[in-house]
Amino acid sequence: MATTNKTNKTNKTNKTNKTDFDEGELAGIGQASSLLLSEALQSAMLAFKSRPFDIAADLWARTSPDDYYRRLNGRHRSHLIGARLMQGLTVAQAPDYADLNRTARLSAGPADLLKLGLDTRDTAGNVAFWKAQVEAIRAQKWNRDDRLAEIVIQQSDIHSFLGLCLPIAADTHPWLMVLLDSVQDVAFRVATEIKDIMRMTRPDALAPDLAPVIRTPSHSAFPSGHATEAFAAAAVLGGLYPKRYVQLREMAGRIALNRGYAGVHYPVDHHAGAILGDLLGDHIATKVFGTSLRRGAAPYAEIVFDATTTPSAGLYSVSVEQYAILSPVLRLQPNKFAAGLPANGILTWLADRVLGDVGSAGA
Repeated sequence: MATTNKTNKTNKTNKTNKTDFDEGELAGIGQASSLLLSEALQSAMLAFKSRPFDIAADLWARTSPDDYYRRLNGRHRSHLIGARLMQGLTVAQAPDYADLNRTARLSAGPADLLKLGLDTRDTAGNVAFWKAQVEAIRAQKWNRDDRLAEIVIQQSDIHSFLGLCLPIAADTHPWLMVLLDSVQDVAFRVATEIKDIMRMTRPDALAPDLAPVIRTPSHSAFPSGHATEAFAAAAVLGGLYPKRYVQLREMAGRIALNRGYAGVHYPVDHHAGAILGDLLGDHIATKVFGTSLRRGAAPYAEIVFDATTTPSAGLYSVSVEQYAILSPVLRLQPNKFAAGLPANGILTWLADRVLGDVGSAGA
């Protein structure tokens, strides 16, 4: 079993599935589930005499939200949180989609949040643009040694690096960790849907000499999933800990850029992922805490990455690490999330516990 079920072992991002299913959901009070334990419990149960009983009416009453969600096993709770956060979010191929001029649209209900375009048509300008993208990766290739440990570990763990900015851990901030897992889950789902539409070739397919130091992922390069997850998590954490906002954003930028150092992403992948992560972070903050992180109204953005796009400050005229501070989507210093939470079922229940975890440290 240990050698054949490798998928569950390597899928480290789904932490709740492992910790609650293997050690909690099926376990008894004192130890993990086993045939021996079940046999012993059966033997002990037979020592009790059966007694007549009455069914009290209040046993049929609906369990209070606090009791229900607190006792719910992690897999089920994570599913409910993820499903509520995804409500209204849709990813679709835009009407002007073409094979070499691909466009994807992210919407929240009737409102469009973002339209991402990627032009790879064989024009002189585009050829020069994509050559420049590859050259940027080639320049980073010679400095990989400085980032190698980060590159490898960040394949499956970005939370530890964001945690450098904050004194948080699973034993001290358990509900914040549940929220972070759900943020990562939503970012992964949305990025994966957009990747399916874009299906962008990885850099080493164009230039084999880039020789990535990790396995080249088989899915689309655009947008970067790591950038999306890192910036979404940094946005939510920055709302909870405003004084650490800048450090969190800087770390998200470094996590994103490391994928370029690894040789598996173009610079535009980082930027698209960062913009997407900002928007998803704001969406999640609004859903959970009722507080938007956006700059003003932050109108619907349409961003096409190609040779004809005029670079603007905060997009890809700067590095993704600089973008982290110059984000055109989020405020530099978000307000602390309010104590008055929107009535939203399990999300309101979770928000109350997360704010309890954060306490005065987030002030």
